[in-house]
Amino acid sequence: MDDLNRKVEGIQRSLAREQCYVCMMTPTDAPLPKGKSAPEIRIEHHEYLLDLERRGILFGAGPFVDENGVRHGAGMIIIRAKSRAEAEAVAFAEPYTKYGMRKMELTPWQRNEGAINLEIRFADGVLKVDNRTYALKVEP
Repeated sequence: MDDLNRKVEGIQRSLAREQCYVCMMTPTDAPLPKGKSAPEIRIEHHEYLLDLERRGILFGAGPFVDENGVRHGAGMIIIRAKSRAEAEAVAFAEPYTKYGMRKMELTPWQRNEGAINLEIRFADGVLKVDNRTYALKVEP
């Protein structure tokens, strides 16, 4: 084996490889389900994502919106899951999808590279994640 192949194999062994699934959502023409309003479903969707985030399942989520605020389709959710079956159970329970208002397409994805910059300044009560700054809540 030559040096280049050994180097490539070393790179492959060193990658973190976090198994995730990219969940691409596209809108459908389905009407609101009986007994549900659009704001109720929006709140249900938000609460569902917060629960996934708190349990460490949600890697990221958000709509496709450009720099002018124009929306392009629905959005994307990236979840951590060990198997496709586990990912499908999470993805298809998302409220808009569950009610047929969005079509969900799953694609396996392994996160190998990337960075998250985290800074916590306790004395200032500041949390910085990448380029965003948040005030830490101090409880008595």
